[in-house]
Amino acid sequence: MDRTQRRHGRLLALLALLALLATACGGGGAQQAAEPEGAGETGDIVSSPQASGATGGGDNELLSETYDLSGTNVRFGSKDYTEQLILGELATAALEAAGASVDLTDQLPSPAGAREAMLAGELDATWEYTGTAWINYLKHEDPIADPMEQFEAVKEEDLAENNVFWSPPAPFDDTYGITARSEFAEENNLETLEDVATFVEENPGQATFCLDSTFGSRDDGLPAVEEAYGFTWPDDKQIVSDFGVIYDSTDKGDPCNFGEVFTTDGRIEALDLTLFEDTQNAFISYLSSVTMTKSFEEANPELPELFEAIGADITEEIMTRLNRSVDVDGEFPEDVAAQYLQEQGFIE
Repeated sequence: MDRTQRRHGRLLALLALLALLATACGGGGAQQAAEPEGAGETGDIVSSPQASGATGGGDNELLSETYDLSGTNVRFGSKDYTEQLILGELATAALEAAGASVDLTDQLPSPAGAREAMLAGELDATWEYTGTAWINYLKHEDPIADPMEQFEAVKEEDLAENNVFWSPPAPFDDTYGITARSEFAEENNLETLEDVATFVEENPGQATFCLDSTFGSRDDGLPAVEEAYGFTWPDDKQIVSDFGVIYDSTDKGDPCNFGEVFTTDGRIEALDLTLFEDTQNAFISYLSSVTMTKSFEEANPELPELFEAIGADITEEIMTRLNRSVDVDGEFPEDVAAQYLQEQGFIE
């Protein structure tokens, strides 16, 4: 049985387990989806003549020379969209380069599939976002403005309440954003969300806005923008769409002049969309970290250091380029992850 077959079989088993957990917990109600989880949903793909691989320093030591994880077995999980697929492959390739044996299960349902499997003892580790944990798992309504303060609060509370350990986060922050096609933004002198708020109030007829089914009502979505910038987006101009088509719809201006996006999605650059600056920090921070149970971390104390090392140089720009390599240029997540580790000098 090859690696793909093993992944498929394990995925089916975990999905069955998650279905049982949801039934046991009375699942089936409205899902809170407080994370930037649309980066990998398919829309119209734009080909790009540019090389989209991330560039890095390449001056790191080989993982094989820094760590000896021979005899270590890691069951790693990732969610069902591009960014998580890349991060899962990144962790897998790094662990294997350091000598570990890895069983990767990807395509787990967002937002909590991988975490639930980890808490049920079916996985050992998974990448997670601080915003998701703070809002969804720890049930807070108000975010903490400073990203690292929020990380520290999540780390402390999740360990105390759920025995979940958070490794040091990568620096990229994948949060929500609002865009428009660049021609429209330039014609109307729109650069910030404050500009957008003024435009919507003065030109409600042109305020068509494509957004997913939850963004218009969630505390960390449009209501947060309206509160921060002191305006109300007309209900009759909000067009609920599948997330995968929002980018193309916004680029065409049909049916929307504005669109909800995730800030590290490579399609923003590929389609030449203008991402409006959030000067009032309306959107919650989503730093990404590898999480694991405390008992697994104690049994494998080198792992947080390894994950911190491979994530330390992943800025928003680099994560966007990695996502673009898959979503726009059609590369495979495992190839993008391997290329990045090679460029950074972690693997040969």
